[in-house]
Amino acid sequence: MKTISKYHSTWLWVTLACALSVPASAELITNGGFESGLTGWTRADQLGSEGTFFQQTGTQSPANMFAVPAPQGTRAAMTDAAGPGSHVLFQDFLVPTLIPNLPGMFLGFSLYVNNDHGAPNFATPANLDFSTPVLNQQARVDIMRPSADPFSVDSADILQNLYRTNASDPLVSGYTNLSFNITGLLQANQGQSLRLRFAEVDNVAPFNLGVDSVSINDIPEPSSIMLTLGGLLGTAFLRRRRLS
Repeated sequence: MKTISKYHSTWLWVTLACALSVPASAELITNGGFESGLTGWTRADQLGSEGTFFQQTGTQSPANMFAVPAPQGTRAAMTDAAGPGSHVLFQDFLVPTLIPNLPGMFLGFSLYVNNDHGAPNFATPANLDFSTPVLNQQARVDIMRPSADPFSVDSADILQNLYRTNASDPLVSGYTNLSFNITGLLQANQGQSLRLRFAEVDNVAPFNLGVDSVSINDIPEPSSIMLTLGGLLGTAFLRRRRLS
């Protein structure tokens, strides 16, 4: 019985060592901090829209000069306009042919949302069309097929919705760091191109959506690392107590 327990303890320490020694993969997103402006990104604006995704610097919005928080670096991307519109910022990226299981692949980004320019709340119909009579005041982030229309919300085109404003959300938030484990999605699409899309639509009042610090790599959030290490160390400690 002691021999079996020793094998289990050895396996735990080997697993822990592997978790700490997994090499970092290459970053899949180009210019995720927007320090090179919008290089690597593509903008799309629905026909007839006012405004677009601009480069943000400092603490004023790019077009209307609203007060906004500073980017996490020196630059970010932000929507701004003098009138209604629908705006998309996207980047296609190639999924590697080998996706690690440990620690996994994580997508992170930072969002600033300001819908406090006259709109009473968010309005979230299942489309990104600003030109209809239906109120549409929302933001969303998706991983989608690169062959799809940039403004599509069809379930056949959206592989994973990562973020979407809800009617009852606070009108102002951020910059807020968000992180998602997308290992399963990438493993199912190895060797293929996928599209990361940030979208904002407004036909009620001005709306600022800021995007910064976009990254896809195999480094989880510190809290995830500590939970993993804590679990492994705790299990190892209990096994050592049983042996003593």
